[in-house]
Amino acid sequence: MERKKMSTVPLASHELKNGLNMVFLDQSKKIAADRWYIHIEVEIRIPVQKKWFSEESIDEGHFHVILDSLGEEVVFRQKRERNFVSEEAKDRIVKEICDHALQMGQTYCSSDTFAARTILKAFREKNRQHPSIP
Repeated sequence: MERKKMSTVPLASHELKNGLNMVFLDQSKKIAADRWYIHIEVEIRIPVQKKWFSEESIDEGHFHVILDSLGEEVVFRQKRERNFVSEEAKDRIVKEICDHALQMGQTYCSSDTFAARTILKAFREKNRQHPSIP
């Protein structure tokens, strides 16, 4: 049996309280006659801007080090997967995954500090040599 290639299909987009957009991408694929590998990716694109650090103590110099290192944008991603899902359950499982991720988005990802924390985490992961930046 020939397996279908995984392609990305945008399912929905929701604007969060902090102005960021949470996008749901469906990368599911059929793996057998009536079975699916469900792969939903949640993506939030965060522009690297000083405005996110209003509650963080980042001076201009540190901010420019972060900007130079990360570029204009950081992408927060989470993936949710289920394997060997029946054809009849596929749509329900996709909806449940998206509903759960949206709940998380409306609490954790909507906070005023989410963007700054995500940017700083990306910076720390990429550059371990700047321990002085919070």
